[in-house]
Amino acid sequence: MMMPIQNTTVRLLGGTLLAAVLMSGCYVTTSARVRPIHPVATVQVSAPPPPNATVQVEVQQPQLAAGVTVIQTSCQQGAAEACNGLDDNCNGQIDEGCGYSSGNIQVTLAWATGADMDLYVTDPQGETLSYSHTTTNSGGQLDHDARGQCNQNQANNTIENVFWNTPNPPPGNYQVQVHYWGECNSHAGPTQVTLSIAVGGRVIGAYNYVLAPQQRADVANFTI
Repeated sequence: MMMPIQNTTVRLLGGTLLAAVLMSGCYVTTSARVRPIHPVATVQVSAPPPPNATVQVEVQQPQLAAGVTVIQTSCQQGAAEACNGLDDNCNGQIDEGCGYSSGNIQVTLAWATGADMDLYVTDPQGETLSYSHTTTNSGGQLDHDARGQCNQNQANNTIENVFWNTPNPPPGNYQVQVHYWGECNSHAGPTQVTLSIAVGGRVIGAYNYVLAPQQRADVANFTI
């Protein structure tokens, strides 16, 4: 069973949304733009093979801000994955067995309406993964593009997933954006998304954020 969260703080930094959680000895970081970010600590996490690698996660000290929710998740060893964008069985992989992949970096977006959401992850080399660009030179892949009610016959049509399965993903900053493409005749309206980030075989954060139709937002960034 995952240890309870010891400390949770969130801030909106001059355009950047930043959230950090101390969870089971691991700090969590997200961001989206507003004021300069001042790093205060570094934590190391290691990935179980395969792949076998060690990465660094820089941690910034956040402040509280309205509109951001850090998910106080609990998981249970051996539990079934619910294909919900969360790590339900505490193994550092998000939704394994649901038809998409994990790796040294995994970013998974989930929502619960008929809306069509799009996940964008930009790597330290400036290349962006999305439904229109599904692989990068750094080894990143988007292996699940979901359309919500725009494609009702698709399995897990409210999950998008990006991963790097290379032993050493490029160091630097990874930026995560979400675009509410359309309601797909679902009248979904403002929709809450769940964003989970795993690095080096450990989930470093899970977050909720609400987007309006057609809104595109910088939701998080993390550095390895």
